[in-house]
Amino acid sequence: MTSRPGPVVVTGANSGFGLASVLRFAQRGWPTWGTVRSRAKANVLRDAARAAGVAELVHPLVLDVSDHDAVVARWKRLPDFYAVVNNAGFSALGAVEEVTAAEAKAQLDVNLVAPAVVSACALPAMRARGAGRIVMVSSIAGRAAVLPLNAWYHASKFGLEALSDVLRMEVAQFGVKVVVVEPGFFKTEIEHKAREAATEREAVEASPYRSAYHRMQQTAGLISSMAPPPDQVARTIVSAVESPRPRTRYLVGIDALAIAAANPLLPRAITDQVLRLVADLRG
Repeated sequence: MTSRPGPVVVTGANSGFGLASVLRFAQRGWPTWGTVRSRAKANVLRDAARAAGVAELVHPLVLDVSDHDAVVARWKRLPDFYAVVNNAGFSALGAVEEVTAAEAKAQLDVNLVAPAVVSACALPAMRARGAGRIVMVSSIAGRAAVLPLNAWYHASKFGLEALSDVLRMEVAQFGVKVVVVEPGFFKTEIEHKAREAATEREAVEASPYRSAYHRMQQTAGLISSMAPPPDQVARTIVSAVESPRPRTRYLVGIDALAIAAANPLLPRAITDQVLRLVADLRG
């Protein structure tokens, strides 16, 4: 088994990109920690590692990354990580008018602030080593605003991209590389949670966006039924950590490549009209 420069930690490790990444890291010989939010989810990760034959290299870590004080306090008892993968995130679907400030802050805490806190905790050890990797799992939604009723998810991912660009410049002098991974649509839990939120909001009869919530549920279900598994994203994440010269950004998925190519070319008036029709926001 190839010697590795140090352990890796992946946030949001009980499903989707996080789980697939933890297992792939371990299969390639990396001692891997994975954060989860409960003991039940830790058992999910532990069982998956056992089934994959890598239980000895996988270490579930019950830690809510949105509790920033808890992250800082717990980090003192963790090993010096060579790489961190900031993967934890969620989408709470809702029209801007109907999302409360508390709901918006909760999404920003997980999707944007937590990656900054985790990275800050890991950086002293990386600086001491003179090497390290920080991988930010963003989305094509961090490059193009194409999802009606998902403004705060877009805002969190656009913010994550900007934060990553600045962080990359700040820490390059220490031998630390920052990489952004931008997946398209893949089979993960995030679509299920978004659909649950849409169902709850659609049930409010007074909402002027009821038809849009219904349409977005249908659209999300269709996309989920055709979306590929998360393994391609996991391979990209692991490659970004292992490559001696990683790219600053990795687009993953045919849809992500297509949206990234079309976004700067098509007039916004046209894309707005198309997306309003798709989301049944015609008025």
